[in-house]
Amino acid sequence: MKKIIKKIKKQGYFEDDLGLEKSEINELENQLNSKIPDFFKEYLKNFGFNENVFWAIFNEEDEFVEQNELIQELGHTNFIAIGDEYAENLIVANIETQQLYLLEDDLLIDLKTTFEQMLHEAISTFDLPDFDALQNIETAFKVLLEHKTEITTALIDSLNALINEAEQNDDSLFSIIISAVPNNDYVVYGGSFNDFKSVIDTENIDYDHLWSVNSAKYQQPINLNQTPSKAMDLLFLEILKNLKNEGYFNQQIENISISVQSEDVNFFTEDTFDEALTKKNNLETKIKRFWESSYDRTRLLIEVL
Repeated sequence: MKKIIKKIKKQGYFEDDLGLEKSEINELENQLNSKIPDFFKEYLKNFGFNENVFWAIFNEEDEFVEQNELIQELGHTNFIAIGDEYAENLIVANIETQQLYLLEDDLLIDLKTTFEQMLHEAISTFDLPDFDALQNIETAFKVLLEHKTEITTALIDSLNALINEAEQNDDSLFSIIISAVPNNDYVVYGGSFNDFKSVIDTENIDYDHLWSVNSAKYQQPINLNQTPSKAMDLLFLEILKNLKNEGYFNQQIENISISVQSEDVNFFTEDTFDEALTKKNNLETKIKRFWESSYDRTRLLIEVL
């Protein structure tokens, strides 16, 4: 922890002299009637409640105390509240492992990162993007646009087969996911709404599995002669957005999730081209775009039911 904090301080972007004294940290512990874990003590000692270090961490002491009193009352005694998502869902850390969670509806949602990893991300935000790589993707995308009509036709053929198979089973689709597979082909996957209704009646729901291609009941190859690439993913996204706007998916479940799996991120039809082009699988994306999470998409569909 000390090494990463030293790196952050070297950046020179943060106000000095905002760190808390040991006596001030002790006073915080007295107010909370509980110990602050060492990793967060180290952070407070160097930065205090400094909004410029990482946007999600509390920048007011009173709010830190108030929210930690709240989570103690809720019974989350193994956690410390470190910040919030636009003053809505709390971001909490396990006091032993530093693992970060989002607290929504009294449910802990694993953000699959730790407090220390979050600080590493704070440093990486100062790195300039690889403009040459982004330009190459845009150039490749423009070349692929010449084949948009034939690619659209191939995709619609696969979607029609997918939807017909679901209808034959008295079923409908709650998700559409396009993803590349190891043999350099693309497959379109469809999640069964009948399966969805069965899963949400169970006691412990694996939200990530529910929305993954591994749990999709229906799948169809897309007959193309195109090598998978990010540019191709972006073209699929544009075609899906066009189909959605034209009402192609209107007969499926309301709030259907439509996406393209591109390496370690998902492009959704709500994404603009630029958002998808520069999208990263990091904590900022997970929190600021929480509506993309498996949990929130499940919640929206349950509302339909």
